[in-house]
Amino acid sequence: MNFSTIEYEKKGHIAYVTLNRPDKLNAMNAQLHDELAQAWADVRDDPNVRVAILSGKGRCFSAGADLSGGAPDERYQYTGDFPDISQTQKVYKPIIAALHSHVVGYGMWIALDADYRIATEDVSFWLPEPQWGIATIPAGWFPKIMPWAIASELLLFAERVSARRAYDVGMINKIVAPDQLMAEAEKYANRICELGPVAVQGMKELMVRGGSLDYGDIDRITGEVQNQVMNSEDRKEGASAFLEKRQANWQGD
Repeated sequence: MNFSTIEYEKKGHIAYVTLNRPDKLNAMNAQLHDELAQAWADVRDDPNVRVAILSGKGRCFSAGADLSGGAPDERYQYTGDFPDISQTQKVYKPIIAALHSHVVGYGMWIALDADYRIATEDVSFWLPEPQWGIATIPAGWFPKIMPWAIASELLLFAERVSARRAYDVGMINKIVAPDQLMAEAEKYANRICELGPVAVQGMKELMVRGGSLDYGDIDRITGEVQNQVMNSEDRKEGASAFLEKRQANWQGD
C-alpha cells in the first residue's frame, strides 16, 4: 500500500499508523480519512497484527479537520459513514494512541477511538467546531467515554482540556515526557503481544459491541442535527470568518 498522508508499517505483531501531514499539522482531509481507513482495514484483516500504535508526525498529533476549503457549495447530507473510526469498522485488535501537543476536533475523535491513550505533558484536547458554526459529529458518543460535565466543557463551551485534567477524569491512561512517548507505547504494545490474541480481541469485541448497543439510535439523531447545522447560514458565516481570520457574526440560523 502506498500512502502519502499517513505512514504505515508493521514490525513483528505491531502495526504503526502515523498521521503524516506535518506541514498542515496533520489536519484531516479526504485523502487522510481514506488512507487511515485502508490502514485500519489492513490491521483488522492481517492475522499477524495483534496491536496498533497510532501517532502523529511533526509538531502535533492533529489539528482536526482541514477547513481550508471553506464551506462546501452543495447541500450537506450526513451519511454516518466513518471508515477511519476503527470501532465502526470492527477493528477488535487493541489500538494504543501516542499523543503529543494539540489533539483537536476530528483528530480528538480518532485519538479517543483508541483503547489505551498515552499523552505528553503538553497535550491539550480541544473541540473548536462551534467557533466556526460546526456541530461536532461525535457529540453523541463522547458522553459515553468521559464524564458528562467534561463532555460539556469540550462540546458546549469549546474549552481546552489539559493532559493533567484529561488524566484525572479518565480520558487518558498515562502522561509521559516527550522523549518517552513512543517507548512507552511500544512497551504496552509488546505487553499485548505477550497475551493470547484471540482472548484479547474477543474481549475488545465484547467491550465495543456491549457498549454500543444504542449506536443506531445515536446515529439517527446525529444525522438530524448534522443536517440542520451544516446547512445553516451560520455554517457559511463560520467558514468565511475562518478564511478571513475574523470574529464570526452569528445570526442563529
